[in-house]
Amino acid sequence: MNIKVALTIKKTIQEVWEVMGNQFGYADKWSSNFKTSKPGGEAKFNGLEYSLRDTTTERGNTIQELTAFDPVQYTLTYNITSGAPEIAKMAGAKWSLFTETKNSTLVSMEFIMEPKMPLTEEMETKLKMGLTKSVQELAEELKFYLETGKALAKN
Repeated sequence: MNIKVALTIKKTIQEVWEVMGNQFGYADKWSSNFKTSKPGGEAKFNGLEYSLRDTTTERGNTIQELTAFDPVQYTLTYNITSGAPEIAKMAGAKWSLFTETKNSTLVSMEFIMEPKMPLTEEMETKLKMGLTKSVQELAEELKFYLETGKALAKN
């Protein structure tokens, strides 16, 4: 199951990558989903001193471990290695940036999940709706933070 959300942020690709890529471990600065977020793990990627982020959400602790980090192509991928949704056999994401104009960037956030078991059509529809809402909210909060310099209030 793949959920993809894309939106335009009125900032240069380098400015967006600085927050989304280089500051991957500090998502709590801009996302209300994360109560805390801290980098960890050994350095595995050029230009990054860590390989995962350890976060706390309303649902508990999660660890998102980077599997790819490319500051030249402005892409990163990660797997949720701890704290994934119970229904997930595997869960992760791919985030990519593309230059639209000199001062605007297209952000693509794709969430990928493989369920542990076959889902009924109704369950799959509900799950896709919930995940789409979550990914859309994440993208919109990143946009708000980058364009205003402020995070949305945390609940």
